[in-house]
Amino acid sequence: MARPSSTSAYAFLAFPLGVLIVFTLVPTMLGLGLSLFTWDGVGRASFAGLENFRALARDPRFGPALRNTLVFVVASVPPTVLIGFLVAAAMHARWFIGRSIARTMVFIPTVVSIVAIGFVWRWMLDDGGGLVPAMLRTLGFTDLPNFLQDGSWPMVSIIVVSIWRGIGLAAVLYLAALSNLGEGFDEAAACDGASRAQVLRHITWPLVGPTTVFLLITGAISALQVFDIVWAMTAGVENDATTVLNLYVFREFQQSRLGYASAIAVLIFVLTMLASAPAMTGRRARA
Repeated sequence: MARPSSTSAYAFLAFPLGVLIVFTLVPTMLGLGLSLFTWDGVGRASFAGLENFRALARDPRFGPALRNTLVFVVASVPPTVLIGFLVAAAMHARWFIGRSIARTMVFIPTVVSIVAIGFVWRWMLDDGGGLVPAMLRTLGFTDLPNFLQDGSWPMVSIIVVSIWRGIGLAAVLYLAALSNLGEGFDEAAACDGASRAQVLRHITWPLVGPTTVFLLITGAISALQVFDIVWAMTAGVENDATTVLNLYVFREFQQSRLGYASAIAVLIFVLTMLASAPAMTGRRARA
């Protein structure tokens, strides 16, 4: 059988590469360039150099948005990965019955629209008649905060909902990794007297390390770009407790401050590259 020529290989890759260049690379480069200009989208753009970045450092709204974004990353990604691993380990156990049904139920939130999830949870947490406050009051909890307005509770609520939604994907990926390990390691450790918890901590967890790294990196990248769940659960209300960087960008674009919004997007891009650095350095190390 004749081997395909390099020309046919390039022809095969031309379309996906073209889509990637047109819809990803070109907008990224234009955004990087636009961050150096002042432009309202109508008139002529004027070169501003680094003034947008200097203005960003002086903006009192920038600090809370950056802090909330980083808090969201740190507070949502590791718990999602850890809980997903524990759920997968439980479903992978021999004693677990109904694994297929449980896997489907856990994974369903992942495929449901995040905006729909945000609206449903906003209704459930509403202080004026939401299901969650009503149930807690029925159980005897009377001095309840407003989960969507009081202090840091809105961000806590958003983080909890994000963890709940992300567990399914983490669990499914861990189940795939666990199914490839076999049971020899667990049985050998059990024969040596190790408890189930010790096997999970010292045997299973290190063996699924590549999956853990993948979930942490992709989860951090996704969390740095969070917007939809915050917008849906807060009804688009901007305040220092829940504003994240992408919501900040959205507000600036609404006000036609395109150069300034691009400067914020550049910062998100830099943070995303830093989150991707472990994967890139690990790949070079293995090479």
